[in-house]
Amino acid sequence: MPRFSQLLIAGLAAIAATGLQAECTYPEEVLIPDGAASTYEEMRDSQTYVKEYMAGMETYLECLEQEESSLANELTNENELTNENELTDEGKLLHTQRRHEAIDAMESVAARFNEQVRVYKKVNP
Repeated sequence: MPRFSQLLIAGLAAIAATGLQAECTYPEEVLIPDGAASTYEEMRDSQTYVKEYMAGMETYLECLEQEESSLANELTNENELTNENELTDEGKLLHTQRRHEAIDAMESVAARFNEQVRVYKKVNP
């Protein structure tokens, strides 16, 4: 019976530890309507969705920064690591790559939306 208790405690500790480290949530891609075939209401709603997407991406970027910061603190606090600098560099590289991809996605969504707004205005002067 003591063995079962130890396993139960270890399992609960593992569940609690994974719950403490929140994962950054990447927002869903926003669909942008065709400006040539859209109504004013569709374009207006699309603008709202783009703004929500951008706010979600800003939250995602902030989460990445916090995650990178906490990862760096964990690595410097652990004495068992043999190659601390390499792991820190790999973690930084991964976070930098994820940040750049998110910024590229934001710029792409903004450019596509702005292009469709121009098309809408051209079709509906």
